[in-house]
Amino acid sequence: MGVIRALLLVGLAAAAARGPAIRDLAIARSGVQILISFQLVGGFDRELSARLDSGLPTGFVYDLELLRDRKRWSDALLERSRIEVVAMYNAVTGEYLVNTKQDGRLLSSRTVRERRELEAAMTRLQAQPVFTVDRPSPEERYLVRARVELAPGEVLGFIPVRRTSSWVESNKVRIRG
Repeated sequence: MGVIRALLLVGLAAAAARGPAIRDLAIARSGVQILISFQLVGGFDRELSARLDSGLPTGFVYDLELLRDRKRWSDALLERSRIEVVAMYNAVTGEYLVNTKQDGRLLSSRTVRERRELEAAMTRLQAQPVFTVDRPSPEERYLVRARVELAPGEVLGFIPVRRTSSWVESNKVRIRG
């Protein structure tokens, strides 16, 4: 039993080490809006490519949390949001349809032909307004935490796992009303 447990732990650690990661997470403000930018690296693997090539809807779910920075306590969670980016390949036209939704609401839908364009459309967010701070205080600082969730995977070829990246934190900003 100990050998099986050790193999399972090694497999889980290896899967986590080569998993996707969010890089360059940054936030800015535009009035009371919080704009988010980041890039996902390591998200396009053989499994994802195979799903795309088969025509199955395939994508990523980005979990985002707006927090109020507190110096001596854990940061206060203010709001959560989920951004889903789903692509589907049309073999007849050779195009990919990419839909982006925020909390179930369609933000954009576009068609791309090149695999490079598809990867950029699915893995980069640039100055996307995600959160609104209704009554900002000039003394408070805000930050965003983000992670990505991929399609379920397998460890050791048969154990299903939920694949997510680690949480990353953005820079901190003040919002002056």
